Amino acid sequence: MPVEIKFGSNAVQANVTNFSLKVLEDILQAAGLSGALITSTARTPADQARVMYANIVRTGVAKQKQLYAAAGDMVIDEYVKAKKAGKTEVEIKAAMEAKIIAIGPTRISHHAADPNILCVFDVAPSSIAKKAAFEKAVRADKRVKKFLLPPVDPAYHLEIPQPTA
Repeated sequence: MPVEIKFGSNAVQANVTNFSLKVLEDILQAAGLSGALITSTARTPADQARVMYANIVRTGVAKQKQLYAAAGDMVIDEYVKAKKAGKTEVEIKAAMEAKIIAIGPTRISHHAADPNILCVFDVAPSSIAKKAAFEKAVRADKRVKKFLLPPVDPAYHLEIPQPTA
């Protein structure tokens, strides 16, 4: 059964390798699914700041601190500091981006990794009709190094190491 993988407006198709697309296709077929929507791929520091800012506004500081490790918490703290100082949204995102760069983007999120080494992307849970079958198929695929799912992550988060030449 052929599967259709679509990309959301903030997902860059070029940041998902052919190898990783094949892994996702295999997972979808194993789960008996016809398709999925990739909502997020590799991110620049500015993209990471944008995503973190939007998630803080949507779910709150405490919820985001549950999602990130210490390095990510420092970026969230930067948001809090800039917000208390009365900064604008643009200024807050710029401060968050600067903190991400200072800490090291891959310490904040693996979304900042080189997709040719570690391909990281999120799949919208809303695009998965058979969630239990999908989750079982992902867990069974040894090519997937890390798999996060709701409620730990808002999306299905997959990390796939790329084969070395």
